[in-house]
Amino acid sequence: MRYWTIALCLLAVFALMDRMQAEPETGYAARHAGVQGDEVRERDFTLTAADSLAALRALPASFSNTQANLITRPEALRPVFERMEREGRALRVLQLGDSHVAAKTFPYAVKAQMQEFWGKADSDSAACGVSFDYMARNGATIAKFLTAERLAAISERNPDLIILSFGTNECHGMGYREEVHRAELEAALEQLRAACPTAVFLLTTPPGDYLSVRRVTYRRQGKGRKRRRVVSYQSRPNPMSSRCAALIGQVAAEQQLPVWDLHTIAGGEEAVRNYVADQLMKADRIHFTPAGYELQGRLLGEAIVAAGCGEYKMPACADNICPQ
Repeated sequence: MRYWTIALCLLAVFALMDRMQAEPETGYAARHAGVQGDEVRERDFTLTAADSLAALRALPASFSNTQANLITRPEALRPVFERMEREGRALRVLQLGDSHVAAKTFPYAVKAQMQEFWGKADSDSAACGVSFDYMARNGATIAKFLTAERLAAISERNPDLIILSFGTNECHGMGYREEVHRAELEAALEQLRAACPTAVFLLTTPPGDYLSVRRVTYRRQGKGRKRRRVVSYQSRPNPMSSRCAALIGQVAAEQQLPVWDLHTIAGGEEAVRNYVADQLMKADRIHFTPAGYELQGRLLGEAIVAAGCGEYKMPACADNICPQ
């Protein structure tokens, strides 16, 4: 089992280096047609040896302007894996987020990917493996999410790795201000460090969304008649998403935190068009289909695995595998 796991880790790295791997013309959503509905079961995302190579795949070839699926500053995650090896216990991971995380599919896919490589811990007291949990609320910004009650609950879980998946609600609107978001993010990190002083934080950037733009025109119906006011709405990619992703990256760089820049990885300003073209966004153009969230979760899990047992050769990858 140990050698098979090491081989899977190497496959993850090779897959990241070869994003141009051929993709069926039907697209990602068509290949995952069995992933339907909002009710998702964890076993839907459990990888087997037969499909592990297909799962460890970069973004669909139909996506344009993509970047390598890598975590920026992966060396910042080293204490997480070294602690896992040194203390001989399960790695405790907690993902916090908004409606993208609350939809379940995203965190379940991250969890399945990590546990496929490092083993599943049935409890925090297990001798090895990954214990994964998530907390999320629809419509949340990171500032509104971190109430005193939630901070206490997070502290009680005592996570080794905290994944922060916010940003969509912070920047959904033309009124987005980087200075406000920066202040809220820095305050949140300070609060989380006080609650979980030994935890490592992994920031993620928002996937992108569309804004509904109001347009008013005046039409004259018939000669000599008064003009009639006509209000229509058009949908366009949210230009604030790129600014939000850049701000999160800046804060991560200043505080030497690892960041998974999903926005840039999936195409930057082209990201939402990529998702729509591959039928991975819902009709509201804010949330994603189960297949869309599965793709994002698998990519995040893959990037964490690559950081843990790819180019940095974390000892935990080879030595801390739970017996099957």
